Amino acid sequence: MRVPIAAALLAVAAALPAAAQVAVPGAETLRMQELQMQQDMMRQRMLAQELELNALDNRLRTQQAEQDLRVQRGQPLVPLRPYEPGRPAATVGTGGFASMPDDRLAASNARVKSVTGERQ
Repeated sequence: MRVPIAAALLAVAAALPAAAQVAVPGAETLRMQELQMQQDMMRQRMLAQELELNALDNRLRTQQAEQDLRVQRGQPLVPLRPYEPGRPAATVGTGGFASMPDDRLAASNARVKSVTGERQ
């Protein structure tokens, strides 16, 4: 009695996977729709993450710009000396600048005017 029951159970167990693979009408369409829905959900998640990253980036840039403005407002680039009415004006040394004697400059100017056709 045990052998036929065991054989029947073994036959039923072997038939169950085959029964699960029976083609249900529209099962492939349902599976494709499920995959499409999963892909759409992933796209929406990726878009939400991208928008969140853009918002964080914009917030960081705004904070950096505010920080730069605070620093710029805080102190002038060139320290200002207080005005003293009796103090002489500052002098600048011109030793490092190029110079040309007046007669050479006038001769150069005359040559340029003669070439360009201008009269003196």
